Amino acid sequence: MGMSQSLESKTGVDGPVTVIKSYTVPADEADYFVEVYQENARIMSTQPGFLRSRLHRPLADAPETRFIHMAEWTSGTALDKATGNPEWHASLQRMFDDPGLHITSAPASYRVVVELHPS
Repeated sequence: MGMSQSLESKTGVDGPVTVIKSYTVPADEADYFVEVYQENARIMSTQPGFLRSRLHRPLADAPETRFIHMAEWTSGTALDKATGNPEWHASLQRMFDDPGLHITSAPASYRVVVELHPS
C-alpha cells in the first residue's frame, strides 16, 4: 500500500476508534524505523482526541520485521481531524521517502465489538 493511501482517515464514526497499522521493514532497518516512527507518533499524540499509541515488535527474528501500531482515539471524528494535520503529513512523507527505510504499510481503523475484562 502506498503512502497516499495511508494519509487520510475518513471514518465517519463519532464513537471511539482504534487505528491498527502494520509496518514491515527489512530486519536491518528495524531499529532505525523505531526512531523515525517515534517522531511521527509524537506529532499525533498532541492532537485532540488522542488517547494512546503503542508500537509492537515481534519476539522472533525474521528477514523482515513486521511492526504492529495501535492507536486509540476518543472518536473517529477526532482521528479524521488529526490526519489532516500538515506537520503529521510532512513527517509521514519523510518516513516513507527516507532512503534508509523500505516500508510496506497496511493501515485500517476499527471499532471495538467485544471487550473482556478479568472477572
